[in-house]
Amino acid sequence: MSLTARDVRTPAGVYALDEVETDFGGRVRDLTITATVWGDFRPGAPGVETPPDGQPFVSQTADFICRSAEGLSVGGWLNARGYDWRIASLDEIADGQTRLRLERL
Repeated sequence: MSLTARDVRTPAGVYALDEVETDFGGRVRDLTITATVWGDFRPGAPGVETPPDGQPFVSQTADFICRSAEGLSVGGWLNARGYDWRIASLDEIADGQTRLRLERL
């Protein structure tokens, strides 16, 4: 299966995460956009998880299929459809395309 222009409808901002330690031992995180990629975005159904501390949160996974993985890496971040997604894995699939497995926590 090869992606066509019709399949590649969703833009996603690619972010670099800069994290620095403060003078008081805390950490400050800053996301900086580095590129925009277009792909076929396939979100899964969101779910609600409740960890031991009792604070429920929404978790969701998605696949994002694009033509190139240039500038993308496991642990990196994308913003697609208004949400931030962490790249959990990259898989090369047919015709040199790349499938990103995404997590939204």
